[in-house]
Amino acid sequence: MKRLFDKTLGRWTRHFFFVLVRTYYGLFYNVSASGKHLLQAQPGTLILATHVSRHDGPLISAYLYSTARVRPTVHYDEYHSWAQWFPMWVAGAIPMSSPKAWAEDKRVARKEQTLGIIHKVLRNGNSILLFPAGQVRRQPEEIVKPYLSGVHEILNAEPDTPVMLLRLGGLGTFQPAIYDLFWSFMGRTKGRRHVSLDLKPIELDAGQGLADFNAELEQLLNS
Repeated sequence: MKRLFDKTLGRWTRHFFFVLVRTYYGLFYNVSASGKHLLQAQPGTLILATHVSRHDGPLISAYLYSTARVRPTVHYDEYHSWAQWFPMWVAGAIPMSSPKAWAEDKRVARKEQTLGIIHKVLRNGNSILLFPAGQVRRQPEEIVKPYLSGVHEILNAEPDTPVMLLRLGGLGTFQPAIYDLFWSFMGRTKGRRHVSLDLKPIELDAGQGLADFNAELEQLLNS
C-alpha cells in the first residue's frame, strides 16, 4: 500500500513541491549544475555533498529531481520537526542518528535499521544524498569528525556502490557572494546569487580504518 501511494499521490505531490522549490530558486538564485547527467547512467549512487548552508538539501534535490530520484538523509531532529515532517516524508528523506538519551542497544538497532533502508534504496537504483560533515559548515573548510562512520559503514557493506562528490559553491557564509542583474529593473543592485553544483565520480577505500577514511574524505571535500 505504501509503495502504491508513493507511485501515485506521492509522485504528484513531489511534482508539486518540485515546481514550487525550483521556481523559488530560479527567481532568487542563478544556479548552474555540471555533471548531473552522469547520474542517469549510474543508478544507485551515493552522493556525498559539502554542507555550506541550510538551503543545500532542498536546492540539490530540486536541481537533481528531473535527472534521477535522490533520497536525502537528514538528522532525526529535522525529520521529526512538525514544520518539516510532511515535505521530508514526501521527498522520501531518510532520518539518521538517534537521541543520545536512548539506551545503547536501541541506538544500535536504529542505526542498523537506517543502514538497511539505505542499502535497499541503493539496490533499487535510487540515489542517496548524504552530507559527510553532518552539519552546516561553521568554518571555511569541511570537517568530518572522527566518530562519523555512516559513509564508511555503507561502503564497507557494499564496496561496489558508485560514489559521486558534489561540491556547492557560492551559497555559504564563507563563500564569495556574486550576483547578476536579474532584479535591476526594480532598482535593486543585487539580483540572483550565483550558485554552482559540481558532480564528479570518486573512489574511496572503505577497507582502511575509520580515522584514515574520514581524513581522505575530508581532503576530497575541501580539494
